[in-house]
Amino acid sequence: MIRVLVHHDQCLWRSVLCRGLNGEQEIDLVDDVSRDEDVVSATLRVRPDVVLLDGGLLPAERAAKICAALPDVSVLLLLDPESRTGFQADLSSLAPRVGVMTTGDTFERLVEAINRLTRGEAVIDSGIALAVMKARANPLTRREKEVLMHLLSGATTREIAETLFLSVGTVRNYLSNAIHKSGARSRIDAVRIAQEAGWI
Repeated sequence: MIRVLVHHDQCLWRSVLCRGLNGEQEIDLVDDVSRDEDVVSATLRVRPDVVLLDGGLLPAERAAKICAALPDVSVLLLLDPESRTGFQADLSSLAPRVGVMTTGDTFERLVEAINRLTRGEAVIDSGIALAVMKARANPLTRREKEVLMHLLSGATTREIAETLFLSVGTVRNYLSNAIHKSGARSRIDAVRIAQEAGWI
């Protein structure tokens, strides 16, 4: 029997997952929790083989900390299909102990993923794997990201300068640096590239 603990903030989702897993002969649902701060303590108490963790409602940093705090347990993160690009490469490096799939998958695939994790096999959504491979390290400084974010909202160079308490020339320098580092042809292109790469 595979001992599974379920975490999900949403009561309906959690109930559906628990009912489905309870119907699987090879799975023993040992507990379910609704708050992410309860996951670690519940895991230490009931000692599951797999923690089914709702990664979609957690900040990526928090999900990474939970996974790191449970080194002896397999973790299966559930993500919204639209959240693939925000997935942290750090988490994929924890495979095969940490698996990732989306809520767009079927229940049968979920059960299969739980089984694969307990056998030490890697479980990672193909779209997420592709996004991680395409991801580039963020070359932008904090100020350059701030300037691009303000540009994204439609602010002019002068308005950005006033908001950040900088000179107009300094803002132009930050924009020029961001354009150069991103390989963009214009300010708008730099914003687009930075968004697609997950830098801002």
